[in-house]
Amino acid sequence: MSFSVKVNLKRLNDNAVLPTMSKKGDLCYDVWAVSEEEIAPNIWRYGLGFAYEIKRPIEAIAVFGSGRELVTSFDSLKVGIELKPRSSIHKTGMVLANSEGTLDEFYRGEAMAVFYHLFPNMPRYKVGDRIGQIKVTLTPVVEFNFVDEINMDTERGENGFGSTGK
Repeated sequence: MSFSVKVNLKRLNDNAVLPTMSKKGDLCYDVWAVSEEEIAPNIWRYGLGFAYEIKRPIEAIAVFGSGRELVTSFDSLKVGIELKPRSSIHKTGMVLANSEGTLDEFYRGEAMAVFYHLFPNMPRYKVGDRIGQIKVTLTPVVEFNFVDEINMDTERGENGFGSTGK
């Protein structure tokens, strides 16, 4: 069974570029800056030049894992877009401010990214540059509960922050 998610883009800037994969099989789609604004010292906001609408498929999807198939409907999933930095960001003096950024399903404004320019002696992104990558995500609806006890008998237990020694 296969399925696809359609994302409609409303062009807000004549220079907007459709998100594209650089290479066949890439997981994410590159996005380009069409505007830039320094919103505070060394903090830059880049517009992508489009607003979006995620079109949910009507059909159910199959999720495979642990040798089992789970069929679910899209009604039981949350859909959104994750904005991630490009792997080449190390060549700039920039850091994506909320890495990863979340573009919620029902947001209708311009897709944007905000970067800190931490190392001013290094280049920063300019209009026309590929500045990030996006990925459509499907997330199950989650129910959180407070309980009195949880299973503490795991390999990791309470050890965190690099406790595996690797």
